[in-house]
Amino acid sequence: MSMQTTMPAKPRAALGIAATILLAFTLIASGFVTVGPGQRGVLMTWGAVQAGVLEPGLHLKIPFAQSVVKMDVQVQNSQDAETAASLDLQDVTTTVATNWHILPADAEWVYQHIGNESALVAKIIKPAISNSVKAVTAHYNAEDLITHRDQVRAQIEAQITEELKPYRLVVDSVNITDFHFSTQFAQAIEQKQVAQQRAQQAQYELQKAKVLADQRIVEAHAQAEAQKLLQQTITPEIIQQQAVAKWDGHLPEVLGSTGVTPMLGNLGIGKADR
Repeated sequence: MSMQTTMPAKPRAALGIAATILLAFTLIASGFVTVGPGQRGVLMTWGAVQAGVLEPGLHLKIPFAQSVVKMDVQVQNSQDAETAASLDLQDVTTTVATNWHILPADAEWVYQHIGNESALVAKIIKPAISNSVKAVTAHYNAEDLITHRDQVRAQIEAQITEELKPYRLVVDSVNITDFHFSTQFAQAIEQKQVAQQRAQQAQYELQKAKVLADQRIVEAHAQAEAQKLLQQTITPEIIQQQAVAKWDGHLPEVLGSTGVTPMLGNLGIGKADR
């Protein structure tokens, strides 16, 4: 006697209902897509890009037939180090940080003609930075790249901006984060800076010595003028008055033939009446 195991009718019906609900939920869920802040959606129908972009928010789409590629339109950063020859044929490695973003309204065009962000960086951004750095570096001597850093940065930014414009990309800012030179050239620059500092110190010492010499000349002239003026204003009467003012009341004495005699000198004290 053969035995056959069969599922009861009610559990089978319940399982079928659950599968139907799950399928319906999947179909409904796949009919919606959310585009987040800082993104734009590119709608594709059976793999073909549709015109226009989807703004941030909730959108409907046909399940299985349509899909949405989300493009980041926020500011992104690409940093690259490019080695190029300067005007004086020195190898200079310039590290450049570029901030850029996709024009939101052109996200669909960018995806259709270039691809997603990874393809965009590899195909467009990096080559544009490389070409711009090499083109600008070739117009400067290696040492001038340092002394004219801001001017070099502005020219690199202008060239990158021009190269990215046809691809609906906007350059927000470009910064030079580093210049790297060969060891020999770096040593030569350092030696030159030391020599310049020594020359500046010597010039300072020379100027200082000149100022001191000028001060001494002025002081000597002042003293000579003061002495001349003093000689012109001092009279015998003034000298006598100064001597009297300094006299302590004691008369100097000298030894003569008649004994000790007070020496009155020019004090005018004790003169005999004639």
